[in-house]
Amino acid sequence: MSEKIISTGEAAKLFGLTIRALQHYDNIGILPASGRTEGGRRYYTESDMVKLEHLVFYRGLGFPLEQIKDKLLDESLEDGAGDLLARQKMLLYNQINNLQSGISAIEACQEIEEAGKNPPWMLLATFMQFLGTVDLSVWYSFDFTDEQKQIFTEHLPTTDDALDFYMVWKRLSIKAAAFNEAGIAPDESIAQKLAADWKAMTEKVTGGNVAHQSAYLEVDQKRASWNPSERELIEKAEPFLQKAIEIYNSK
Repeated sequence: MSEKIISTGEAAKLFGLTIRALQHYDNIGILPASGRTEGGRRYYTESDMVKLEHLVFYRGLGFPLEQIKDKLLDESLEDGAGDLLARQKMLLYNQINNLQSGISAIEACQEIEEAGKNPPWMLLATFMQFLGTVDLSVWYSFDFTDEQKQIFTEHLPTTDDALDFYMVWKRLSIKAAAFNEAGIAPDESIAQKLAADWKAMTEKVTGGNVAHQSAYLEVDQKRASWNPSERELIEKAEPFLQKAIEIYNSK
């Protein structure tokens, strides 16, 4: 054999794994040993170590073993890895989105209590339940027009920029819905602070350009294509936002 033979113990030490973990990978077929010595001990080759590098990397990102086996190690190391990484990146974005929903709900509760009102616990709990299931990848397949894509790319050039905008939109929407449910008046200070933040958000992503504002409104008119929980959120937030912004503009 031209390739160097590496024992299970050597491989385990090299990657910080246990011998039992490598045995498990062999048994389930995700990283079969290249053979066994005359004494019956598993051994690996340098090619196996390249696969093990990938396996350890993807496990560190949180991929399930079966997904790694089906989508990565059963193919060439290059084929399919890009799609797999893209999917995992979106899963992580969804986790960030879920955590941000919780933070926004806590902020809303704090502001409502400071205003001397009782937070709408049931409403916020419902939001947390359904917003936690939002799949942001829906927006990748949304039917944007070429003009909309051009406008959005101008103001939101990267995925991180788009995600930041989405997080602000959702945080303010959660607060608006919660304020309304808690009986906060649209002219109260926290409602007017919310209106100012909403105006600042729209200014940032449109540059104050009326045509660019229309592009966002066109997306708003296609709520049937949104995630259902996003649609429910804005429908509960919108009446309060409209009143608060109207008062803010009048001042």
